Amino acid sequence: MRSKKYLWNICLEIYKQLYKESEPSADFDDLMRKGITQKDNWFMDYYLPEERIKEIIDYWCKKHRCNRMERELIEFEIWLGCSPSSVKR
Repeated sequence: MRSKKYLWNICLEIYKQLYKESEPSADFDDLMRKGITQKDNWFMDYYLPEERIKEIIDYWCKKHRCNRMERELIEFEIWLGCSPSSVKR
């Protein structure tokens, strides 16, 4: 299995794409620079359908040829981390 740092970098790429495609669209790097990601529940202000989130995770895991365990760790981080809400307000 690859290092945690390597897997975290994949997660960052996923987060970047998720927020680029979310409503409203956002630059994830910019959100981190401005400290927005330090606020409670900030990610609830963004929306992306669950199916699209799954597609993006799948794309990046295939691109990096993640094995089953690596994929599970990445999915765990994305779904329980700061991914955009899949429920429209």
